[in-house]
Amino acid sequence: MKVSITRALNYFDIGPDYRITLGALFRVLQEASGKHADDAENAMTAVGRRWILSRIAAQIDRYPIYGEEVTAVTWHRASKGYKTYREYELYSGDTRIASATTVWLFYDLDARRLLKIPPETGNRYGTVAQSATEFDLDAWKPAMPINPLHKTLITTRPTDYDPLNHVNNAVYFDYLLALLGRNGFDPAGLKSIHLHYNRQIGRDVETLEAGYEINGNTGVFNIYKDDTVFASGKWEAS
Repeated sequence: MKVSITRALNYFDIGPDYRITLGALFRVLQEASGKHADDAENAMTAVGRRWILSRIAAQIDRYPIYGEEVTAVTWHRASKGYKTYREYELYSGDTRIASATTVWLFYDLDARRLLKIPPETGNRYGTVAQSATEFDLDAWKPAMPINPLHKTLITTRPTDYDPLNHVNNAVYFDYLLALLGRNGFDPAGLKSIHLHYNRQIGRDVETLEAGYEINGNTGVFNIYKDDTVFASGKWEAS
């Protein structure tokens, strides 16, 4: 089963160039999967059980602008072992302008351990065996750690945290945007982004760093504090 949401982009979604920001783009996708979770009445809302995003890879063909109406579509593609796979597409009218594939893990908050994906997951969500991208997230090996040539200091904000008391998944893209913007790199040139969530950023983390290396049109980045790498990723630019 595919689930979708449609809404117009507002001032909170855009940057100085009136295009959607990276963080807002992924928040729109997040809204769609939240609706799917609510519709499925799944274990995401059960006490002590949560889905945790592990990896995401996105292809961005065009960044929509202020006032533009977009539709985010999502579906459960497959589950195996400890992983479940969710796909996303973003449309403007009938034109697909972005797509993403993700890997999620199922976590026991009380025991602090991963659980095998519940066998009823496919039935609750409905399964559509279709990939939104050609990315193979299981095969990707993130660069971690790196020796960044460009970096910036990040200060976490109370609004960065979600009800699980860690930085929301989409906020990592705000951090990436800050890193790129402060080093003179136009994020609108990014055409694909991979991100691996290595460790949660808890409320005890008030400052951290983001840094990247670049080689031609490809960059790799880390979000880290001292020797702890919270996330690693790569991008390709046009």
